[in-house]
Amino acid sequence: MVEQRFFDLELLKKPSLEKLAYFKGITVPHRNLKEVLNELKANILEPADTSVFFVFGVTGIGKSTLIKRLQKILLEDFLEDLLSNPGQIGVASVEASSPSQGKFNHSDYYIRALESLNEVLINYKVDYGIFETERSYDSKSIVPTVIKNTSTLRRAMEKVFINRQLRVFIVDEAQHLFATAGGHQLLNQMNWIKSIANFTKTIHILVGTYELLNCSTISGQIGRRSQDIHIARYHELLQEDVIEYSTVIQTLQRHLPLLEEPQLETQCEYLLQYSIGCVGMLKSWLVRALRISIEENATTLTLKHLKKAEFSASRRKQILEEAEAGEKRLQSDDKSDSAASLQRQQNTNPNLQSQGVGNRRPKRDLVGGN
Repeated sequence: MVEQRFFDLELLKKPSLEKLAYFKGITVPHRNLKEVLNELKANILEPADTSVFFVFGVTGIGKSTLIKRLQKILLEDFLEDLLSNPGQIGVASVEASSPSQGKFNHSDYYIRALESLNEVLINYKVDYGIFETERSYDSKSIVPTVIKNTSTLRRAMEKVFINRQLRVFIVDEAQHLFATAGGHQLLNQMNWIKSIANFTKTIHILVGTYELLNCSTISGQIGRRSQDIHIARYHELLQEDVIEYSTVIQTLQRHLPLLEEPQLETQCEYLLQYSIGCVGMLKSWLVRALRISIEENATTLTLKHLKKAEFSASRRKQILEEAEAGEKRLQSDDKSDSAASLQRQQNTNPNLQSQGVGNRRPKRDLVGGN
């Protein structure tokens, strides 16, 4: 019914661009997203030794939505401190750029980080180095020279993190930080991130694809100071997932700025399967379908519009393969951890070792009569 719509009905009279912009801005706090947000919030507000969090999932899972909602939640929790100290920045985020020719550009990263913190005069950061010339001292003033090298930019970024009391720094597309050849380079990059987090006392949240699974096992020290958090997708074979996805669909359909609310929940199986169980993919799909329906001056969104806007079979196949490969690797790592833990217990306590069928447990036999 019209009175149950989730938007101002005046929106129906607005241009198509405004309608699309409204729907693009809608986010749905579904179960899997809430679980990740709650875990991150708990770790941030009551930190232990963990300084780096790897948050990963398949493309289209809704990582950008996660970042926006996490920033909003943290700013609400930090509000009292921020009001008492206007110079403080509680949380900031940056998107890591893809490396050029297999080499990550650290200077570009520092500049983007400084820009995200609204730092001024980034291109004029100065190195106030004092050098002795021919062992002589005179009354000449020391004129600082502008240096645009990487170390100067890093120091500037670290100083801003510390002076503005930044508590959380989020890096989107974080897999780009580690897109370098060779395990040694991966270790160097991970040590680089850990060093910044430790020096500035800023929690780093790295959000990206399943490629981030390579990072936490690169060394024992990094594994101890980091934590993996998986953004799971919804599966069509799990009834509880189907119910949750249907709820998401119903919420989104009520936000569609059309004269008649579409009944998309009747297409739940189709929408779940073709969006690979990813709410982000579902949202992008519905945005395209909405554009088509508006162009046709349709009163509602139909299956025909969904068919026109659906992802191609080749794209769905690629994304599904990436999702299944990541999930399989995650399960494999969990099994390896369980097996290693059991082996350590058996090595520590021989009584836990299997004796084998028909083999007696070692013990001293009685000798002689009673």
